[in-house]
Amino acid sequence: MVKDPGHRFLHYLCETFGKNPDDDFFEEMDPFVKLWWFEHWSNKIVTELENYKSLAILVGSFSNLEMAQKMVKKDNPDFQSSEEDVEKSMKMIREYKSEEEIQQATTPPRRRRRKVVKE
Repeated sequence: MVKDPGHRFLHYLCETFGKNPDDDFFEEMDPFVKLWWFEHWSNKIVTELENYKSLAILVGSFSNLEMAQKMVKKDNPDFQSSEEDVEKSMKMIREYKSEEEIQQATTPPRRRRRKVVKE
């Protein structure tokens, strides 16, 4: 029950507004406002986790710099592709797909043997 996101969010609202979970305030709350509070709460958690991860990478870089660099590059790659490269890649995929479709069309489907059922 404690790990359920709904209960965690309700606990956050109770702490924020200083009310008990059984208070009618939460049931009468506008759904749009409640959704806004939920999005704010979830974004706050994601931001905190990103900060903790960055701090862990920073601390770990003192003992293993190469691994820290790999972890940073995994989240933030340092390569870029131009529009031309993307178009070439898409063209290659389309050509490969069409070759595969042609091969499937020329290959006759396997015939299955019919079983004779005795009555």
